[in-house]
Amino acid sequence: MALSLLHFRTAVILAVIAAGLGLWMAATHDFRAMPAELALSVLGWASFMLYGLYYRAVQATAGGLERIHFFVALAGVAVAAIGIAGTEWGHVLFDPFRVIGAVLVALGFILFGAIVFRARAL
Repeated sequence: MALSLLHFRTAVILAVIAAGLGLWMAATHDFRAMPAELALSVLGWASFMLYGLYYRAVQATAGGLERIHFFVALAGVAVAAIGIAGTEWGHVLFDPFRVIGAVLVALGFILFGAIVFRARAL
């Protein structure tokens, strides 16, 4: 599967999860998971869609650093969202997930920056 398509499909899945969480919050009137929903929307939907657009523009293949970037970025979004939701619901055991997720998200951005800066001109 093309790297861009993998990112587009991941973006859609994360957007659907975020929308489901938003619907659940609206139905229950419990909005404590709003920061987690926001992380899924911005770090998930928006970032993965932009990654996919970039990889489509440069015709990137799913090798080496690009593959590592995908998995680090996805793990970061998932772990961060779980950590955020858990701590917002008052479970301090989720604090490490929040921190580890943030580190993985930052590492994902750094990896993407390295990919962009090592690319040849479009």
